[in-house]
Amino acid sequence: MPDVQHITRTGHFLTTVAELTMLSPRMRRITLAAPEITGRHWPLGCDIAVVLTGPDGREVRRRYTVRSSVGEQLVIDAVLHGHGPGSSWAQELRVGGQVSFFGPRGELPLPAASWLLALTDEAGLPAIAALAEAAGAAGRGLRVLAEISDDGERYPLPANAEVQWLARDGRPAGQPDLLVGALDRLRPGAGPGYAYVLGESRAILTVRDELARLGLSRSEIYAKGYWNHNSRSTR
Repeated sequence: MPDVQHITRTGHFLTTVAELTMLSPRMRRITLAAPEITGRHWPLGCDIAVVLTGPDGREVRRRYTVRSSVGEQLVIDAVLHGHGPGSSWAQELRVGGQVSFFGPRGELPLPAASWLLALTDEAGLPAIAALAEAAGAAGRGLRVLAEISDDGERYPLPANAEVQWLARDGRPAGQPDLLVGALDRLRPGAGPGYAYVLGESRAILTVRDELARLGLSRSEIYAKGYWNHNSRSTR
């Protein structure tokens, strides 16, 4: 029988938008507040499912990574990519509005590897920022290859993250080319490593397979799709 004390049940929260901040032209920080958030365990890199109304009036849910939580406030960052109900919701939010969500779900591992590498696009940057903070608290660094639309979309990452920004500059999103090309110039550290690959669902599979050149096995790679190119659905 499992120990029920270790089972995390998904909660339902009705929150108020406490603050809105533009981190870049296409990344909006959303601070949600509710007394029930206080004291809740929010695992590293977990996500929440925000309840939205789709164009046809039906309920839909979009997932967003929990960037941080302090007291009764929880922070998520949303990419304003201009497609679908998630982007429209994040764009139209106003301070004082109500947001319903379920969560948390999932967790990023932080293994005791000699070096850590993250490869991501804009959708995965909030998770990578939370990961870098956790690694920094343990006295460790994190190397990041981050694909963004242009240099104006650089996202604030902790000081222990060594970042190489890869700007698409008009090229389509959701392709593996920029991240794979950056691997050609990458020299891994000594000892066993661990890598995180976050981004478009199909592109991350190509990037994951290319990490074999760094000597990483599948068990040493965490790969997760954050959006799908065909539907442009995001977390």
